[in-house]
Amino acid sequence: MAMFPNIPGSKSILQRVMVLSAHSKADITLQNYNPCADVLEMEAALKEYGYETEAKEDGMHFRFSIVKHEASSHRYRFQESATAFRLWLSLAANLKGARATIELSEILCKRGYAPLQTALEAMGAVFGIEDKLIRLRSCRLSGGKTQIDGSISSQYHSSLILAAPFMQEELLLPYGPAQVSLPYLKLSIQILRSFGAKICKRGDYLRISRGKLCIPEHFRVDSDASTAAYYAALGALRPQGIQISLALDPAYTQADMMIFDILADMGANVHWSDDICTITPGRLISQRLDLKDAPDLMPILSILALFCEGQTVVTGIARLARKESNRVLGIRRALDRIGVKYEYGDDFLKIYPIADKDLLAVQLDTQYDHRLVMAFSLLRYRYPQISLTETASLKKSIAYANLGLTEP
Repeated sequence: MAMFPNIPGSKSILQRVMVLSAHSKADITLQNYNPCADVLEMEAALKEYGYETEAKEDGMHFRFSIVKHEASSHRYRFQESATAFRLWLSLAANLKGARATIELSEILCKRGYAPLQTALEAMGAVFGIEDKLIRLRSCRLSGGKTQIDGSISSQYHSSLILAAPFMQEELLLPYGPAQVSLPYLKLSIQILRSFGAKICKRGDYLRISRGKLCIPEHFRVDSDASTAAYYAALGALRPQGIQISLALDPAYTQADMMIFDILADMGANVHWSDDICTITPGRLISQRLDLKDAPDLMPILSILALFCEGQTVVTGIARLARKESNRVLGIRRALDRIGVKYEYGDDFLKIYPIADKDLLAVQLDTQYDHRLVMAFSLLRYRYPQISLTETASLKKSIAYANLGLTEP
């Protein structure tokens, strides 16, 4: 049975801890550091902000330099990571008396940030938009009661939550049933609380008090559940199964950890022993899956559905049109290419099992999306005659794209 002991660190946790360190101007050493493309964009922002970095055996060291910070021109650039950009935007807007510029790629412009901009402007920041360039006249953000739409992305809320302790007043932020990707928002709250912030619920609002945080000198980053989800799904298809070693802190919840419960519900054998999870195949039965809180699981579960008995219905997927690519369209095109029946509606996809066991040697378009690469690699495991247009996009979440994701 194959063992995968080196699941990289969670970029969701990494980016939140990195931006909190910058807010606090604190030194930190990050263990299980994952230098994937998304994290490297945040690392580049920290360097521009005034940090010195050094990779050592005990982790990646970030040391804040007041001299470099005061000399910084605060020119930031984000090309791929919407999370890094959106989390950083509130920090850049909260630099009292500074002027910052943020250059964005076309895809990040399309993915948008208007609700966050509106909230930051209401708290005193001044934006100037020139095509793909944001010019910021920063201030000490006022805080107070703020309105922001939670139905588009949880990253807008997370950005404000992580900046809240450094505002002039406590922040009151709407927190209701319309909020999407709630586990990611909870992760921001969990990390902030673990660093000493005071957060409570008041009616339909979150109240985050201002105050100094206690940034740890060393922080071990949990294994990335989104990457582990690929291996877990592979274990449900691979005759000999798979073992995965995961370093997890129960204080921090990752949305994609639900993959293990989903696989068990489908009929796979899932067994935990301390930090080792063993997944072996079973008789897979279709399910109705609401992925509103874990949209990144949609591609791999859509492919896994091809090997289930009955029709799998996946809901809560409308927002996937605004990810790195239109993931629903990418999956639908792949299903068309291999000749699989499916039904598609406003917020659902019903997938029928593979009828033809002898698929043609087709090439599937990944749309340069790392999650589609992982999904199509599951299909390629069973049907090695299938090829992918590329695998380089894996570097967005896996540093060197060397974990054998496309090995048949």
